[in-house]
Amino acid sequence: MTEAVRLIMSGAVVGQELAAEFGPLPPAFLPVGSKRLYELQLAELSGAGPVWMVLPETFAVSDYDAERLAALGAQVLAIPEGLRLGEAVVYALGDLALGDRPLHILHGDTLITAPPTDGLDLIVGGDSGGDYSWAQIDVHEGRIAGLEVIAAGEDGGGRPVAAGYFAFSSSLELVRAITRQRGDFIAGVGAYAQGREMVLWPARRWLDFGHLQTFFRSRLAATTARAFNSLAMDGFTARKSSADADKMRAEARWLRNAPSDVQIYCARMIEAGETGGRGFYLTEYEYLPVLSELFVHGAIGRGAWLRILQSCETFLTLCAGHVGEGSGDEALSRLAVDKTFERLEMLARAGFAVDREQTYEGRPCPSLRGIAEILAGEIDLAAGKPARLMHGDFCFSNVLYASRLRRIKVIDPRGSVDGTPSLWGDPRYDLAKLAHSIIGRYDQIIAGRCRVRRSGDDHGIDFEPLAAQAWLEDALADLTIDGYGAASGQVKAVMTGLFLSAPPLHADRPDRQQALIANALRLFLDLDRS
Repeated sequence: MTEAVRLIMSGAVVGQELAAEFGPLPPAFLPVGSKRLYELQLAELSGAGPVWMVLPETFAVSDYDAERLAALGAQVLAIPEGLRLGEAVVYALGDLALGDRPLHILHGDTLITAPPTDGLDLIVGGDSGGDYSWAQIDVHEGRIAGLEVIAAGEDGGGRPVAAGYFAFSSSLELVRAITRQRGDFIAGVGAYAQGREMVLWPARRWLDFGHLQTFFRSRLAATTARAFNSLAMDGFTARKSSADADKMRAEARWLRNAPSDVQIYCARMIEAGETGGRGFYLTEYEYLPVLSELFVHGAIGRGAWLRILQSCETFLTLCAGHVGEGSGDEALSRLAVDKTFERLEMLARAGFAVDREQTYEGRPCPSLRGIAEILAGEIDLAAGKPARLMHGDFCFSNVLYASRLRRIKVIDPRGSVDGTPSLWGDPRYDLAKLAHSIIGRYDQIIAGRCRVRRSGDDHGIDFEPLAAQAWLEDALADLTIDGYGAASGQVKAVMTGLFLSAPPLHADRPDRQQALIANALRLFLDLDRS
């Protein structure tokens, strides 16, 4: 049998609602957790044969995405912008010039579980996903009799809707049908169905990412299936649990007892407790993007990022306005110095030579332990300021953003210093956590959007270029909390120590450990210790 042509149609950027949240991306490039949507789509199509990813010719595919697409078996096919879906299909098939072949089409904003990659002359159908306009399918005696586009809010009589996956035995006949219908894809499919016996294939599961409401519901469904056992989300609440019940109690206590002016920036606590030897707490689930998603995979502009950083500054300023028990210096010493040396001991026990001198791109560096000692000397632990309200894990992966409110929402506070439940700490630690996402580019490491080089004790790391990173570094340099500059030498020293502390937490990912170590060396050499 002639090999089928397989197209993922993502030839136009998302609509205004989604673009306001994520920037002008083709739908298959939308962020879903730490991945792009196309990675999930191509995983479902794995083994089916070559796939063409149809993209607007004005969209610049990064080297990282080009390599990832190729590794997943997809080739990029660029088409002019402004074409309707039917016109885009006709243009793509004409550009490929592969003759009359079987054709499979997946909409770029759709994820279908176990699609019928071997079937022909079928439409995958499912229940309507919400109050939007859908193409509903008429089935008569087991055969598709036609399709009808129903306006948003209209009652379709319970008919299944086209879920976004189509298979045709003749690409040439489909082109003729679409052309006769003046480029209208749905009308063309309906006309094709009049001449071929097409059947309905009920979707096992389909997720629609093409509208703002359906995007967040679909993202929840896709990420919940891949979530850790410690996190459960049902669309109403997020339930975090751990065998470390003290840790869960401390985080819940922070969220419950944060001052009222700070609460508006926090996930809303609902319940906390212990069951089966595990501590847990519930917060209200928020249908909002995470800053790590926006940073790594989004395409929002400079103005949006500056508003986000302004909200971060407001939150941190409010936190610094609340004075608490103890010394900020003591909290910072425990978190930024003692913890770093403890983690390096863990790394040494795992076999890493933490006392051997290293090099970064040929430039000599002290040993990891030696770097930690130098960093400790760069941090003023005699500032004499009282402790302030401290989130304790203020990095991009723990910050959500409500664009309509222009306000961040924080989750997963530390809630303790040295195992003792506490709301209090030092603003420099929160600033260092923020810097470790912006300057340190931690979220790109977690998402695998970097290349690591190692030869013996020589390390190197390159990151995917992101326009937002340069803007954010400039803006971060202007941010001051409680007299501490967010890009000051001692904040950067704390930030660099965070990367020395992180490798033992990623023992299951040696590649990620190497990236974290290489990045620590990079940041150390960039640190102005004048």
